[in-house]
Amino acid sequence: MFVKSVVAALAAMVVAVAGAPAAHPAASEPRVKLAGTSGEVRDTARGPVLASYSLVFDAGQGHYGYLREGGRFVKTRYREALVAPGERWVAGIPDNRLWVPVKTIDLMDRGSGRTYKVRLPAPVTSPEWSSDGRTLLLTAYRPHSDGSLTIIGFVTLNVADRVPRLVRTGPRHRVAFWDIGRAHRFYFAGDAGRVMAMHDEPGVAPGGLRIAVYDLRGERRRFYTGVGALDEWHTVTPFSPSGKLFATFVRGGDDGGRIAVVEASTGRIVRRIGDDIHAIAGWYDDTHLIVQRKRSRGQVVYQRVSLSGGADLDLIKERLIAGPAEYEPHLERVNFVRRG
Repeated sequence: MFVKSVVAALAAMVVAVAGAPAAHPAASEPRVKLAGTSGEVRDTARGPVLASYSLVFDAGQGHYGYLREGGRFVKTRYREALVAPGERWVAGIPDNRLWVPVKTIDLMDRGSGRTYKVRLPAPVTSPEWSSDGRTLLLTAYRPHSDGSLTIIGFVTLNVADRVPRLVRTGPRHRVAFWDIGRAHRFYFAGDAGRVMAMHDEPGVAPGGLRIAVYDLRGERRRFYTGVGALDEWHTVTPFSPSGKLFATFVRGGDDGGRIAVVEASTGRIVRRIGDDIHAIAGWYDDTHLIVQRKRSRGQVVYQRVSLSGGADLDLIKERLIAGPAEYEPHLERVNFVRRG
């Protein structure tokens, strides 16, 4: 009887374990506090890591760049401390004012511990790393006496020789105030051999918005028409890791907008995602985007969203203070990168 009782008990345990729901893999993944704001990020076992971010404060008057060091984030003296894929290189953009272009940047090699100060051939803003983590892209300007700037092209900087190269190209949009560092900025177009930028002004172009693609000599190679606009305020890179897809906004408003996922080779919209998305923060992998949504009671969440539109993981949660939250530091740009 005793043996039968033990066997029955063991059988019941096996059934109970087999029938129990599996633990959600995200439940055991650590959360890391975001310095400077009331937020935290969930570190996933696989996929990209949050390597740096920028906080905006004083109603957009200033920016603080934060850099990951192990299991914590530290405030830097830069408005952006942009980590490259692979995590070896960091581009430090000085000055806390986003709308002020700079003539020098710091290029930090985490492999050797050395920092190189690079003088640039034109004032620049808006850094972006190529997908291989070896070339930095910046938007170049010509200043005017009234404080406005004309975009004259872009600068590339390869970590192998650290020699900046200015490429002059059009269209030469004139920008001022909040549009500096955002409107008509250049992005890599999937690889380090091409770049792209908004060609037309939102709400002005009679034939619809166009995105222009240029080679590294500044020659225009194609237009994307009718695919929406790049999220120039928040997106570090619009392209998926493979370079086959990129993301735009096709509609936006105070309650959020809808994302278009565009096939780069054809210019065809292959997916439309959501209608309440406030920002495109980048790509998690080739089948997931990272988007920002705003919830009630002042909570902002950055989610991993599949190309079918389903949100399967909250990566960052941030709670804004009550009242005029735009004056207190809060997330503006987040930089998830491939691990080294």
